[in-house]
Amino acid sequence: MIGKINKISVKESLSARLLLFTIFFVLLAEIIIYVPSVANFRVNWIEQKLAEANIAILVIEAAPDYMVSRMLADELLNSTKNYSIIRKIDNENQQALMIIEPFEISERFDMRDLSWLQSVKDAFVALLHLNRTGYLIEATGAANGDEYQEISITFDERLLSQDMYDYSMNIVFLTIIISLLVAMLLYYNLLNLLVRPIKKITENMISFRRSPEDLTTRFEPEDRVDEIGVVMRELSEMQDEIRKALNQKNHLAKLGSAISNINHDLRNMLSSAQLVSDHLSTIDNPVVQQLAPRFVKAIDRAIRLCENTLQYGGSEVEDLNVSTFNLRNLVDDVSMSLGLLDNTRIELHNKVEMGQKIKADNDQIFRVLMNISRNAVQAIGESGNITIKSSIKDSIITIDIADDALGIPEKIKENLFQPFKTGSRGGTGLGLAISREIITAHGGTLNLLKSDPEGSTFRIILPLHI
Repeated sequence: MIGKINKISVKESLSARLLLFTIFFVLLAEIIIYVPSVANFRVNWIEQKLAEANIAILVIEAAPDYMVSRMLADELLNSTKNYSIIRKIDNENQQALMIIEPFEISERFDMRDLSWLQSVKDAFVALLHLNRTGYLIEATGAANGDEYQEISITFDERLLSQDMYDYSMNIVFLTIIISLLVAMLLYYNLLNLLVRPIKKITENMISFRRSPEDLTTRFEPEDRVDEIGVVMRELSEMQDEIRKALNQKNHLAKLGSAISNINHDLRNMLSSAQLVSDHLSTIDNPVVQQLAPRFVKAIDRAIRLCENTLQYGGSEVEDLNVSTFNLRNLVDDVSMSLGLLDNTRIELHNKVEMGQKIKADNDQIFRVLMNISRNAVQAIGESGNITIKSSIKDSIITIDIADDALGIPEKIKENLFQPFKTGSRGGTGLGLAISREIITAHGGTLNLLKSDPEGSTFRIILPLHI
């Protein structure tokens, strides 16, 4: 796929297409300008000839009896390159200069009543018939002087067509120069503003895809305030987040590998402890009989904790072993596991109502309460209090775990439930991350309700019956 991307980028590069599109649109703009321009050139050319004819025919007014010699008439017609010049005085009288040889007029144009579309059409017809010979046209316009109505001239269309062709060639030559110049300027600016940054982003994305962990390929965004700058900064931040996620994944994989190495030996040790606990259960001593079941349950939970931690780095989702149990008794088990039953410095106050039942995975809820309470013990230090209480409303149970420590630092709050980011005292930060996943799997939520110098409170909200 990467090779295909590179091949396409070379074959159909953005810079090459940008240059071609720039030239194309500049040429298109020049063509749009050329069409009315050539039509206007034809109109001005004919009006210029009519103006010359108006001057030439003034000679008749200076001649005796308004008659000029044949030689002078031919000289005036040759100088204006016309076959005839006729100035109409009224419907019956006119003044004319005309060659002796008979000629035939092929087409007539009245320049006084000419639409824009018609002038465009006539201009291109004249260009298409550049090599047409013997095609005489008559053009009529306004004559100079109030006593004259109009003036008409007859001339060979090739004169007009040739001048229009020369004009068009000049326009084409100038258009090519302007198009190339404008295209290069636009291309240069767009290359710096768009193409090069996009090329840089593309190359970095390809390199990042090949080796996300390689920090030498880290994208360095440019100091721009436009949309490209935003894309660059977002890309850089996204790659950093992906690298962090990959590092976490690698850490989890290493953690799973390490736990898998010690899991077998640890299970053997716990099995030996379980044999001892089984033997203790046979001793006829009230204290032993009271503590032995809790000791056995603690060993079972230790084995399950080891297995669950091993599974954390995997992709499989652990099924819930749902049962109905007494929540207050579970909190007492947490207190005993933390060694807080007879602790006079740190006290765990179990304010869950007597006989409070909950339907959930006993071991996993124990693990959640154990993780949060252990964190509270570590935060309290030498002396303090932990309070666990619950309340029920609309088939929803709310469990609050509060302590009177100094609170959680703001820096840690930002990533409180992220693994490997909030661990302290040598921990990994997995406790809260695993706890939130467990509560989420139960269809509930786990959040930090408050944290200030007076203490912290975590709130668990669960459906009472799953």
